[in-house]
Amino acid sequence: MVTGFTHYTPVRFALETISRLTKSKLLVETVKTNESYGRVVSKDIVSPINVPNRQRSHMDGYAIAASSLTGASSRSPKVLPLAGDVHTFHHRRRRLSRGQTVRIVTGGELPVGADAVVPVEDAKRAGRKIYFSKEVEKGEFCFPIGVDVKKGAVVIHAGAAVRVQDIGMLALLGMRELRVCARPRVAIIATGDELVDSFDVSDPRKVRESHSPIFENLIRELGGVTSSREIVRDDLDLMSNAVKRALGSSDIILTLGGTSLGEVDLVEQTLRRISKKSRIIHGIKMDRGRVAGIAAVREKPIVMLPGPVQGAMNAFLLLGLPLILRMTSGADSTLFVRARLSTGWNARKKFQEFTKVLYVRLEKKGNGFLARPIVGDTESISVLTDSNGFVVVPERVRELRAGEEVSVRLLPGFSYVGGQFLSG
Repeated sequence: MVTGFTHYTPVRFALETISRLTKSKLLVETVKTNESYGRVVSKDIVSPINVPNRQRSHMDGYAIAASSLTGASSRSPKVLPLAGDVHTFHHRRRRLSRGQTVRIVTGGELPVGADAVVPVEDAKRAGRKIYFSKEVEKGEFCFPIGVDVKKGAVVIHAGAAVRVQDIGMLALLGMRELRVCARPRVAIIATGDELVDSFDVSDPRKVRESHSPIFENLIRELGGVTSSREIVRDDLDLMSNAVKRALGSSDIILTLGGTSLGEVDLVEQTLRRISKKSRIIHGIKMDRGRVAGIAAVREKPIVMLPGPVQGAMNAFLLLGLPLILRMTSGADSTLFVRARLSTGWNARKKFQEFTKVLYVRLEKKGNGFLARPIVGDTESISVLTDSNGFVVVPERVRELRAGEEVSVRLLPGFSYVGGQFLSG
């Protein structure tokens, strides 16, 4: 069976169509707070308590009732008896009387009856007597109840990833667990008789399968997990079985290779064989990677990545990335940087009306960034390794001039690793 196509579907239409036909409900799960770093919260997290939940001192000094020091001055200091330390008061549940004071440390809870703190350097001690040489106002040198976090306040908004400081906040609030979005499960199926998953390639007819590791690590950086990864020969039965397995264990499937124009198209045949209700959009108005496709099979999305690495990456960025993100928070985790092009760029003549992906090398220039276009053949992986950002060029834009400002997208794992920007 020979398949082919001459009509190309715009990227946006293809993505919207398949998104509408596939499951989009976010799955959630419960995780322990100390294991929640980087996870996306599924709903607003609200503080169950005030922080602080009691009025506390933010100085080492003496807790008092402010009214006890009315009229105090350097010429006529107020002298109050030291009634002990704050720990003794709390242990015995005593109330501080007007005209008394107790020692208190930074962060200590004020005893009942106290409403201010005098720093230790602003008082003088003589035995069990404390001399105060100035008046204080109620609440002075104190953290009021709820001044840091008020009960009922949203501390992490739905769709946000948990940061290290958020974990400290959650621990302070006594929240042992939280609900987060389940990690999207992505299956990767590479197809080709020539492909091997080994560094030892002695047969000249064989080629190392080098694309899957790229997408496997990108998926992890985006908050997903690779549910399965396999290489399948160019055989319809083997491919059908692999896709069926992936449909049972994954939320999204990426196929690599086996999609082409005017030749036997293994992936499309496989999807039609699995289900007559499959909705397949094959041939995307995208350069490079026009032989890519996207499909809805059994309510699950399948992204058909071309074999050449640049086309595969383009299809992942424009089709796969949005599908993965909608299963985490629905928000785009890529960052944008405004930069000026160091040189001009022109779309390929045959594909000027397509959506283009322009890879660039970002470099710091003064207070801003300079973006150098990186171009090359679709099979050239050096186009990707020389880049640290990309520009999505709309269909109707045919050229970009030197000095023109563009919006460069940064992708975790591609542009930066562990927070370090890959610019050198």
